[in-house]
Amino acid sequence: MENALEVLKTRGYIEQMTHPEEMMEFFSKNKCIPFYIGIDPTADSLHVGHFVSLMVASYMQKCGNKPIILVGGGTASIGDPSGKTDMRKMMTREVINHNVQKIKKQIEKFINFDGENGAIIVNNADWLLDLKFIEFMREIGSLFSVNKMLAAECYKQRMEKGLTFFELGYMLMQ
Repeated sequence: MENALEVLKTRGYIEQMTHPEEMMEFFSKNKCIPFYIGIDPTADSLHVGHFVSLMVASYMQKCGNKPIILVGGGTASIGDPSGKTDMRKMMTREVINHNVQKIKKQIEKFINFDGENGAIIVNNADWLLDLKFIEFMREIGSLFSVNKMLAAECYKQRMEKGLTFFELGYMLMQ
């Protein structure tokens, strides 16, 4: 098998990285490295940004590594505030589920789900939708500093127009 890092570098997918020698050694020594990409189902079709990460995943898999595709059916219920000037439109569970199914079909064109390093698709709605609010806030919310969260770039941009408590929950759900 080829070294996935070499393949990605040769194809121009890597501009810079930390610890290049250690990473090269890690990829040379390990034959099947699990890795993940995340996709939020905010539409029923993939966009060009997804295509780039799916191509990286495809090359990684062809070199023997195992893709784990995380579809954000739960986090899409809130919506990532990054790069947005307004709150994202809230989608119904039906719309999100429809988008998840459509996206899964599209992913199958790039990633193989068979064999030893066959990909796995997981949907974070499977565990996030069953959370109970008080338990979640006690166990997860208590670990986050609002000051640190508001310092994050995704929230800083939204502070001028207004950031809802709903959107603030996105980081906790991740």
